[in-house]
Amino acid sequence: MSRELFEFEDPDRFLIGTIGVPGEREFYLQVKGESKGRKILASFALEKSQAAALAERIREMVRQFGLAFSSNEPDLAPLETPVEAEFTLGVMALSWSADERKFLFEAQEMAQGEGGEIIEALILEDEAGAPALLRVRISLEEIGTFAKRTELVVAAGRQPCVFCGGPINPNGHLCPRANGYRRQG
Repeated sequence: MSRELFEFEDPDRFLIGTIGVPGEREFYLQVKGESKGRKILASFALEKSQAAALAERIREMVRQFGLAFSSNEPDLAPLETPVEAEFTLGVMALSWSADERKFLFEAQEMAQGEGGEIIEALILEDEAGAPALLRVRISLEEIGTFAKRTELVVAAGRQPCVFCGGPINPNGHLCPRANGYRRQG
C-alpha cells in the first residue's frame, strides 16, 4: 500500500482561511477540485506562521524569477464546510516551472521519526508508511491571489502591542515592558 496522496491540477479553489476568533483561530489550507478523477474538497491544518511564510516565499519567488502577479482580487469568501483536516501540514516546498508556467506546491503530513523528532525533509518516495502528501499545480495568477488572501487572513489577527510587540487580546494583555501591568489596545 502506498502513501495517501492528494493531487490537484489547477484547482477550482486554493486558499488559506480560519475558523474562530483572533487569538483562538485555527488556520486551514483548503483545496477544491479534481483529484484522482473525482471532485473533492480537502482541508489541511497549518500554523499561522506557516501561512505567513508561504505567502512571503511566493512573493520572493515571483521577484526572483522576474514574474508579475495579475491584479485579480482574492477570493474573500469563507472556507467551505465541512472543514475537517485531512492532516496537519509539516514540511512544505514550492517550485516554479517556467516551461509549464505553473507553481508546484507540495506539503507533507507532519510526521515524527523513530526517535520522536519532527521530520524536516520532504519524503518523495511513494512507499508504505510515508507521510501523506498534498501536491498542487497552480498558475501564476492563482498563486498571486492565494498570496494576497493569505496576507489578509494573517493580518486579520490580534493587533500587536506598540510596547512589546506581543498580541493584544480583547481584554488587554500583561505587558512585560510595563512590569506586568495590563495594557489595553
